[in-house]
Amino acid sequence: MDFHYGKKQALHGLNLQIPARKVTAFIGPSGCGKSTLLCCFNRINDRIPGAHVSRGAIRIKGKNIYDDDVDLTQLRNQVGMVFQKSNPFPKTIYENVVYGLRVHGVSKRSVLDEAVERCLRSAALWDELKDRLHDYALGLSGGQQQRLCIARAIASKPDILLMDEPCSALDPLATLKIEELIHTLVKEYTVVIVTHNMQQARRVSDYTAFLYLGKLIEFATTQELFVNPREKQTDAYVRGQFS
Repeated sequence: MDFHYGKKQALHGLNLQIPARKVTAFIGPSGCGKSTLLCCFNRINDRIPGAHVSRGAIRIKGKNIYDDDVDLTQLRNQVGMVFQKSNPFPKTIYENVVYGLRVHGVSKRSVLDEAVERCLRSAALWDELKDRLHDYALGLSGGQQQRLCIARAIASKPDILLMDEPCSALDPLATLKIEELIHTLVKEYTVVIVTHNMQQARRVSDYTAFLYLGKLIEFATTQELFVNPREKQTDAYVRGQFS
């Protein structure tokens, strides 16, 4: 796959298969195309004027998500996303979780209540927040806000969960909780995470892709890529000798 922002090519000939129900990490220096690639998977890049796939396809369950008949709302239900900076809506905790369900016409209280408990439990927040569901989300700590965004992302029961540096703004304890959560979430979802923290990639992922200058240099199991990389560029990067 090739991807352009207008005339500028951002991704060059990428070819990889991301396994289901595993954690795949994208690593590489700033500006290498990690987040661009991640945002192709639910076509958020479509919002940028001139952004387009110029060659190739991205297939989820065999369907090219760039086909003309793809419904973007349904795609983004199927492929949830958690951003680098937690972005809860200025609503209650309850309304944050059920926001996507309400958008799709779900209004039955029992269904919404079930979704809130299910998602907050999945995000390891239920015990902390079950008595505060009608408090405003913006009053939560940074780590709680990020886990609430994860709960919101999984409310529509997506197949895939994208995470763009979800711990970059968090302290070590909050980071640990998110990493523990990822290990739980992968039992139900395919997780793809962008991270600048190579130790985090080693801790949480099953597979790792190393990108550089918009090209996929190496894709392998995390153990193989960090311990016995095939490419010299990969070896230099994971050793901290990259220039």
